[in-house]
Amino acid sequence: MQLFDRGNTMLKEKMHNTALVFCLLFLAIGQIMFAQEKQKEEAPLVDLTTGSAFELSPHTGMMGGSGVFGVRMGMNYGALGIEAAGEQVIGKTANLFPITLNFALNLVKKGKLLPYAAVGGGLFITKPTDAIGARTVSTPGVSFGGGTRLYLSESFGFRMEFKQYMTSVSSNISASDELLIFQEITLGVSLMFK
Repeated sequence: MQLFDRGNTMLKEKMHNTALVFCLLFLAIGQIMFAQEKQKEEAPLVDLTTGSAFELSPHTGMMGGSGVFGVRMGMNYGALGIEAAGEQVIGKTANLFPITLNFALNLVKKGKLLPYAAVGGGLFITKPTDAIGARTVSTPGVSFGGGTRLYLSESFGFRMEFKQYMTSVSSNISASDELLIFQEITLGVSLMFK
């Protein structure tokens, strides 16, 4: 029973930390949007309202204590975007390969700084690295988060993103499924093509 209580306490703590990060993220986005409203009117570097734009975004970052690298490819249609992402998370005993499809809401469609919110899902492939007889496991999961893009020209900028991943795996110890929650922060470049 103590193990179950400790697991619930850890889950509540992770969810509390995630909620705190999202509150801070949305406060920062609100401040950015307010600052952009005060800027004088000039031709924006990026304008997502003039048609669709393809985006390629290689990135690197951290998920827990493990390194992450990957690439995102997407289409932006004004306020909405669709994006496919493939990543590798390098762990001590296993590597994780999240392959996701995300829908993004661009909170700002013109300017240098373009914040967004994202939600999606996909397949989480876990491949053990050093366990004899261990097998690769694939589980479905969901992701949500947000980030921002800072453009230096019409087609080149930097991108920072925070995401929360959730998936469920079967436990070898008990007959029930175990909920796994991962937080990820990444930094990369954004290449925009119209």
